[in-house]
Amino acid sequence: MFGQNPVRRQQFSEDGSLWVQEVFYTLQGEGPFSGQPAVFVRLAGCNLRCFWCDTEFESSDWTPSLEALLDRVDTHLTPTCDLVVLTGGEPLRQDIRPLVGALLGRGLRVQIETAGTLWLDLPDDPRLTIVCSPKTGRLNVELAPRIDAYKYVIAANEVADDDGLPTRSTQARGKATRIARPPAGAKVYVMPRDDQDPRANRENTLATAAVALRFGYTMTVQLHKLADLR
Repeated sequence: MFGQNPVRRQQFSEDGSLWVQEVFYTLQGEGPFSGQPAVFVRLAGCNLRCFWCDTEFESSDWTPSLEALLDRVDTHLTPTCDLVVLTGGEPLRQDIRPLVGALLGRGLRVQIETAGTLWLDLPDDPRLTIVCSPKTGRLNVELAPRIDAYKYVIAANEVADDDGLPTRSTQARGKATRIARPPAGAKVYVMPRDDQDPRANRENTLATAAVALRFGYTMTVQLHKLADLR
């Protein structure tokens, strides 16, 4: 959306339906499950407006019931895939609790990808993994204890010397902002920002590698893009 999306508040539908951008089968390209087959459920709308975000999450008019959405997920699951990734946009902007409960009830693993500003009272289940990619200076205080891993998007010359993590705003290009940091001992993944420019992307990749080597983070790349997948 490249920062052109409306900023949408957390909003729950009265009938329990969800606004969904798309459902598809692919490889998880980022973070702790990188390389694993997964069914992605991309929720529509976001409460932030990141200027470098290249994901479309506003063009769908599909608002399925829980049953209809589960049916769609079922069409993409395979005998060797038990991972469902809830992403966006911002998935915690809508009431995904019934969906999460239903997926866990089927014995599936569920990963939620969030920017860390919103919270829902989610199930406490070892098969639920919350991956936070902070985009602002503060995390939701209720969410923070439930985060299983942190993922940071790295751009060359935009990281702090003390920890290698971002020092620029995601909401206003060039503005200095110390993005929320992980607690000591947290699992931290770093990945290069896709600036839609080969030279800039090369610099971002080298910067990410340098950060991972210096601070002991795990580097991931957008594997799905390298493999020409969604």
